[in-house]
Formats: sequence, structure tokens, C-alpha cells
Amino acid sequence: MNRESQINQQPNNNLKTNQIDTVKAAVILVRDRMRELGFEYQLNKRTLELKLLYGRKLIVRLPNDSATMERMLGRLPQYVEAVNSVPGEYRVTSRIHTITDAETADKQTAKPATAEIPFEMTIEEIIVRLSKNRELSRPTEGLTMGEVAQLCDEMSAYIDAIDSVPCNFRIRPVLSCDKWVVETP
Repeated sequence: MNRESQINQQPNNNLKTNQIDTVKAAVILVRDRMRELGFEYQLNKRTLELKLLYGRKLIVRLPNDSATMERMLGRLPQYVEAVNSVPGEYRVTSRIHTITDAETADKQTAKPATAEIPFEMTIEEIIVRLSKNRELSRPTEGLTMGEVAQLCDEMSAYIDAIDSVPCNFRIRPVLSCDKWVVETP
């Protein structure tokens, strides 16, 4: 190897060493914090997943800056508590179905004939679009209209809880292939 290629190789080696050191520091920081908190978690490179109640998990990409990461890890209990406060019969997703202009126009122009008007009104599911590209939904099968109205009143607390979690945290269902770790003190 000539002298010039050795000089060019050195910065690349330093960069790789720094990246490895940063990842190792993140792993140690996360492991220590999870030991303190007692959360079940998975860590894949810089993606942290926390197991929540009701078959949910909270996923976040860890920042490179260690001070920012420490602040984020310090707030985890608050975010976990917020999502866990939403009962299990509610589903929190990031998928939002948007109605196209064509669908809206079809619904507005098509009027049912008198014989097609239903005699009974049912609500199968309540779906609330939240900020931060999330939805909160709850099936209502078997509930009376009074119970559905009560659910609508109660949902504001759950909406506030979900909205208190920053947008860089994703809320997903737990998968059967997840391999959770619990650090013991």
C-alpha cells in the first residue's frame, strides 16, 4: 500500500471506529435505562422497541447525539404510561384511509331510493383521525347507541394520551416473532 492510500484509508477507519463506539455507547445506555425501568425491549442497531400492554409496542429510532438520547430515554416512562392508559379494545394505528374526491362525489350524487333507506342505524366502529399521522379506533359491535355516545365522551382522554407521544414514536402491534429482553437489576 502506498503512502497516499494509507492517508486516505485512515479517516475511513476513524469514522467506522467512531460509529461502532457510538452504537456501543447507545446499547450500554439503553440497557442501563431498561434495567432501571424494568421494561421489556428489543434493540436492533439504533431502533428501540418497548413492549406495552394490550399487545402494543412503541418503536423509536434513537438519535446519534448521546445527550438527546438520554433526554428521550428519560421521557420513556411518560410515553409508555400514556399509551398504556388507552384500554385494549382500542386500536392505535398510523394508517389513515383518505377518501378520494371521486368517492366523495359519488356519495353526494347518489341518493338512495325511498325503499333503500334503512330503518335501523348501527355504528360498527368509531375511527378518530389524530394528529401525528395516527388513528384511534374502537369496534362498537353489540353496544347500544347510549353506550356508543358514552365511548365518544371517554375518547377525548385517550386522544390526549396518544397525542402526548411525539411523532417520531410509532405505535404498532406486538408480533409473534418479537424477542423481548428484560434486564434484571
